[in-house]
Amino acid sequence: MKPYDNGRTGRPAKFNEPSRPVTITLPDRILARLPEIDGDRAKGIVKAVEAVLGGGPCGPAAEPVGELAVAKDESLLVVARSRLLASVPWIGLVEIAPGRHLLSLRGGATIEKLEVTLGDLLDTHPDASEEERRVLRTLLSRIRTPRRNQAVRKDEILVVRTLPKRGAAL
Repeated sequence: MKPYDNGRTGRPAKFNEPSRPVTITLPDRILARLPEIDGDRAKGIVKAVEAVLGGGPCGPAAEPVGELAVAKDESLLVVARSRLLASVPWIGLVEIAPGRHLLSLRGGATIEKLEVTLGDLLDTHPDASEEERRVLRTLLSRIRTPRRNQAVRKDEILVVRTLPKRGAAL
């Protein structure tokens, strides 16, 4: 496989796709661990991102909506990061893993209200990226059928602000 040819001369490209140099600041502990992924820092960062979020040459992107089993025949829906979902004031996205979120409906919002809002977001944001639209479409389909069959319920979870540990600087 020939590295991506961007028309420049000199050092060969590291990746088989368009790329550009960036300057970033990383914690020392991360810099020390990058060689565990790849001896080349840039390739290590790319592999780490693709391992967490999927996509690229390492495989397909993570499913936009997944399930987290919590009991026999019961799961929580887990959604990918979504700018449009995050823009709705009564929808909370509780990050449980990089790029994966539990949905929280605030202020007494109902499942029916969520269903209507998802449809409205799809209708009113035709310019949204295909990834955004895929999250909304998949989530809508994942709640519509169970709601119609009375196979979905809303439970509350507690989310608390983390307090600093004793002796830690504020």
